Amino acid sequence: MNNNKEFIQAFLTGEPQTMKVIYAKTYPYVERYILSRNGSKKDAEDVFHNSLLHLYVKLKENSLNIQHFESYLVTVCKNLWKRESGKTRVTNIDGLPLVSESIDMGSFFIEEEQWSLYKEMLKKISQQCQEILKLVFDKVGYDAIVKTYGYSSQTVARQRVFKCKTKLVQLIKKDERYKRLKN
Repeated sequence: MNNNKEFIQAFLTGEPQTMKVIYAKTYPYVERYILSRNGSKKDAEDVFHNSLLHLYVKLKENSLNIQHFESYLVTVCKNLWKRESGKTRVTNIDGLPLVSESIDMGSFFIEEEQWSLYKEMLKKISQQCQEILKLVFDKVGYDAIVKTYGYSSQTVARQRVFKCKTKLVQLIKKDERYKRLKN
């Protein structure tokens, strides 16, 4: 999939060939992902279409700067499915009819923007900090971080993790979008 401005512009204008490429390359992956997580084909279609709609709206507003269209679309689909599958609950209380809780799409879009801001700022810190934070987020122990980077102790590794997290938080808080998303 071509990830340049012409491709995105063709998506925004609904160019049929571009839409075929998007569906052919991305939809099968999204469908497999959702089916493997207790979803149905209908769920996959809904999530995919809602994600395309989300991208369309955000790109029209010029509030996104996408480097890799397909990767971003897949991420939006995964996040929407996680949110949807976690929020949809059916309850039967004291003989009341079954009720399905709906998704709060506004919250979803805010979370998407927050995630986008986070990923963008993560790219601005050093490569080593990115790698260290990835290890921490993957719940790798400090012993492994000490071995990987040749630190003298776990204390040094913890200090480095703290500095990396602090740098990331500072970058996020300096960005204009942070103030808007915070409220």
